[in-house]
Amino acid sequence: PGNYTFTVLATDASGSCSGSQSYTLTVTCPTITLSPSTLANAIVGTSYASSLSTTGGTAPYAYSVISGTLPAGLAISGSGLISGTPTVATTASFTVRSMDAFNCIGTRSYTLITVCPVITITPLVLLNGTVGVAYSQSFSAVGGTAPFSYSLTSGTLPAGLTLTSGGVLSGTPTAANGAGT
Repeated sequence: PGNYTFTVLATDASGSCSGSQSYTLTVTCPTITLSPSTLANAIVGTSYASSLSTTGGTAPYAYSVISGTLPAGLAISGSGLISGTPTVATTASFTVRSMDAFNCIGTRSYTLITVCPVITITPLVLLNGTVGVAYSQSFSAVGGTAPFSYSLTSGTLPAGLTLTSGGVLSGTPTAANGAGT
């Protein structure tokens, strides 16, 4: 691509007569378009892969991020593969450039949302406790990335019980709910 200035000389059969003309030729790049137009969400702790492609220009194409950053744990290859395992929930905005064999460039801006996986805690229902009798229940979680830390986010535990960060609800209840159970 660029502007090229040159002069053409035409000489007749006699070899003694000629004329010339100066020219400027502008060579432009074709339109280069990156696809897809949007990227699927990624899930923290789950392998992610999305391939970019280019139309227009001349292969091979080289891809790179020219502004912004990918979510932590993801990278882009020179062939346009965004892959890895995201490590945090975030919204990342970045611009990818595709350069063809003749250094012609196309760009596209993307927003990639990394979401948390669904974390399920079991058991779903707790066994009843009895005043004055030791009680212990372990919680476990699936989804997300272990190890898990457990905490109370609402309500009040019965007097005498505590919840450890390791997910164990234990102690000896010292008061009942008044229903005789």
